Amino acid sequence: MTVDIEAAALVYTDADGEHRFALDRPSLSIGRTPGLDLVLRDPHISRRHAVIEKKGAEYVVIDQKSSFGTYVNEKKVERAILRHGDLLQFGSLDGSRLRFHFPASQVSEKGRLPSSATSLLTSLQGLQRRDEHAQRPAAHELGQLNWLLSAARQLNAGGAIDEILTTLLELTLQLTGVERGFVFLKEGEEMRLARGLNSNGRVLEEDSTVSRRAIKRAIESESKFSISDTLADNAAAAWASVMVNRIRSIYCIPLRKREPGSLKSTLLGLLYLDSQVAPGYLSEVDHQLLDTISTEAAALLHNALLAEAEFKARQAREELAVAAKIQSGLMSIALPVLPYAELQARSVPCLEIGGDFFTAVALEECLCAGIADVSGKGVSAAIVAATLQGIIHAQLLAKQSLTEIAAQLNQFLYTRQVGKYATLVLFKLYLDGRVEYLNCGHIRPLVVRGKSVERLQEANPIVGLLPGVAYLAAEYTMRPGDRLLIVTDGLVEAENCAGEPFGDAGLDAVAHLEPIDGILDRVAAYHAPHPAQDDCTLLQVRYTGEQTATMG
Repeated sequence: MTVDIEAAALVYTDADGEHRFALDRPSLSIGRTPGLDLVLRDPHISRRHAVIEKKGAEYVVIDQKSSFGTYVNEKKVERAILRHGDLLQFGSLDGSRLRFHFPASQVSEKGRLPSSATSLLTSLQGLQRRDEHAQRPAAHELGQLNWLLSAARQLNAGGAIDEILTTLLELTLQLTGVERGFVFLKEGEEMRLARGLNSNGRVLEEDSTVSRRAIKRAIESESKFSISDTLADNAAAAWASVMVNRIRSIYCIPLRKREPGSLKSTLLGLLYLDSQVAPGYLSEVDHQLLDTISTEAAALLHNALLAEAEFKARQAREELAVAAKIQSGLMSIALPVLPYAELQARSVPCLEIGGDFFTAVALEECLCAGIADVSGKGVSAAIVAATLQGIIHAQLLAKQSLTEIAAQLNQFLYTRQVGKYATLVLFKLYLDGRVEYLNCGHIRPLVVRGKSVERLQEANPIVGLLPGVAYLAAEYTMRPGDRLLIVTDGLVEAENCAGEPFGDAGLDAVAHLEPIDGILDRVAAYHAPHPAQDDCTLLQVRYTGEQTATMG
């Protein structure tokens, strides 16, 4: 009897799909240098980073004194024997993730299966008989386990799981001789139908005739629950679903991933098989083979689920990177250059993308600008922020009043019930230094004059919380050299290691720093080594008082 052993390989998944690099040579060189066997483009990877060498029936990864190290299953190694399913990373735990696939890892050096499967197959070969009850050939071919070896190479998202589940059902239906089978996968506290087949290969949808009590018994006992003949089982005969639906035999097996070196296991799903026509009689060896197939399928399913989660996570990261790039473009607007006003602005999100934004528009008679902070963080806040930024920019260009803009934003957010609100400050600075401003629940703007700091007190309700709010603007007159500084609460609420906020006092102490990057540096130093917990955005305008004939 022979075993189909495929070449070992390194497999990784990116936006272009799954890639497989066969280890079909005695030694594989890995690094950034062009011409190596496997070239990885990452700044953390050394020019000649590592090699993988074939030592007899084993493969060994050897670090080549790289700058940032080689990792196997997230542990830094200098040399390690690779096992099927091992995760390899080079230079960084955040970089490329490669899986070592060794389909022949199920086979010992002499080409034999592990002892449990070997003893089963030996017994089956010795029987060479036909099942006395079902009148079908005994399951005695290694081909019934061969799918376990071939499925191991298919750990790309989605398709690998479907193929594993389909093959599991085909094999177990053939082995047991029952009419239909279902595989359920665990999602939260529920079991979701992932695949259903009948003995003719037709795809089935879940229906009410499935015995939920049998499923519950198998899950609670953490072991196979089977009834060969429900009519001969007094307990099962009393189950209403069994009798109403005339179910004669049931095999219900939890698919669990056993933790290495531990009795603990994780429930991944459940295999359910039943028949309405005739009872099912399996020999002890058939039962053992059914258990073995289910155990091996659970291990492959675990790997496939990890690969799918990893692929989806990578897709999400790539989409988030695109979103961050778009938001960065929106926030990198060219600030107006005016003779009577000097503008500076910076926004630093605490996550990849955030809910803060600023905007500035130069009109003939004044400079219009503003800053806003949408509630929450991440993608949802960023979507609302981008929408509001576009509305404000368009309304300022249309020369709408500040109060009208605030009213429209409030109506927009409130009527759509998106669960978001925003604080904001909008202002118009005229050539003579007069400032018309509108504060909607935001941190009070600062006027910095030399070493003194003054706060503009007038304020209005937040936009998006209440309907029909009437907003009121206020005025202030700046002198040449005065600076108007507006920040979001990510600065004043930044906490040090003792949990103390930077606060208004901290902001007053750094408000004189120019350029405004100095303010952000002070805040970052204050909350170090902890990362920022909220977006930080600053907008500053210095009134110079200089005017030109064209702007008069």
